[in-house]
Amino acid sequence: MKNNSSYRLYGRTKGRKNKINNQFLEISLKEIDKNKYNILDIGSGYGESTIKLAKVDKQKVVICCDKYIDGLNNLYNQAKLELLDNIYIYQGNVHQLLDQHCKIDFISEVWILFPDPWPKKKHFKRRLINHDFFIKINKFLKSGATINIASDSKSYISQILRIIHQIRNDFKWLNQNKLEWDYDPVTLPETKYYKKALKNGLNPFYAKLKKL
Repeated sequence: MKNNSSYRLYGRTKGRKNKINNQFLEISLKEIDKNKYNILDIGSGYGESTIKLAKVDKQKVVICCDKYIDGLNNLYNQAKLELLDNIYIYQGNVHQLLDQHCKIDFISEVWILFPDPWPKKKHFKRRLINHDFFIKINKFLKSGATINIASDSKSYISQILRIIHQIRNDFKWLNQNKLEWDYDPVTLPETKYYKKALKNGLNPFYAKLKKL
């Protein structure tokens, strides 16, 4: 097992606030029932996706993972305001969460909405979505689990499409038809980064995969 120092967090972690709300819930996933419908929201940003997922079905558990403290504090405050008690929060690296806290066959659904594109070619290796990531997360997914991905970065979308092809023996691409690639804010979380993409004239790409 890696030690904590090996899980590097790139980019900004702190904003206006430099620490998490004192009432913040940092969790051990061992506390969560493996038999529940457990959703992992990776890179939850300001929490719009986590809140929407938690409200759709309060019997489902939503575990959000992000590094940015201001966004996590915003999520905590919104969840408290809406009386949502099915949200768990992890501040840190998703690889560390999986390696040190997650159980085999634990996750029913994964959301990765607008992950940091790291647009400079020298930083592509920092991107979350790659072949190794799918190899790692596969063992934590229940049979039939789904993975939802969205991006507005052309180079990242090209990379995602290549990865989907590479993992085709383990995951079925449910919306392969190009007409179904558009991000629909009616059924999908309308996040800050989705709105930013539209403002910049970009058409966000959405893919839904199912574990075979």
